[in-house]
Formats: sequence, structure tokens, C-alpha cells
Amino acid sequence: GYPVMVRAAFALGGLGSGFAHDDDELEELVVRALAVSPQVLVEKSIKGWKEVEYEVVRDANDNCITVCNMENFDPLGIHTGDSIVVAPSQTLSNHEYYLLRSAAIKIVRHLGVVGECN
Repeated sequence: GYPVMVRAAFALGGLGSGFAHDDDELEELVVRALAVSPQVLVEKSIKGWKEVEYEVVRDANDNCITVCNMENFDPLGIHTGDSIVVAPSQTLSNHEYYLLRSAAIKIVRHLGVVGECN
């Protein structure tokens, strides 16, 4: 269902991308995306969701810490480079904060990251 996100693959800065709310907009965006890329990605839109990051550091002995978490002031759909970031996050409940912190640490361990990542 709509809305969907149409993205031109291998394009920087959102070139050839946008949100489609119906069949006509989808066709228009796909034509525009194919003009700048040989591949088009059509994805479920998550515009308006929160965007939260955790800075995680893991050493070779599997010790992990979260340095901080950050939340984009603007809802998802605003380019990260154009968005204000607040650290630490201000709108997560304590339960959400620790749930996402735990998930971030599990992901870093699963991927075998040694060093810092977000």
C-alpha cells in the first residue's frame, strides 16, 4: 500500500527519489529515478517515525558501553544532514531507551564490531 519510498540506487543526496502516494506519483518517480540510475528501489514508507542512534564501543574482550544515544529532532524522512540531532534523546521512555540500548549492544556483538560504531 501507499505511501511508498522510491529511491534511485547508487545516487547520492536523494537524487531521483521521493514519496509516492498513488499509482500516478509512483510512475512519475520511477521514470525520474531511472533517468539517473539503472536500478530503482521501492520500499514501504516509514516517514514520520523517530530516528534514534546509539554510539556503542566494543573492545576485543567483548566489553561494550554505550557512549550516548541521539535522536533526530525532525521525523524520519528529513535528510540526516539537514536534521538537528539531540543527545541524549528526549522523547524515549525509560523502557524504550533500555530496549534499544540492549538491541544496539546485541547487534554490535553479533556483527563482531571492535571499536566504535553507531
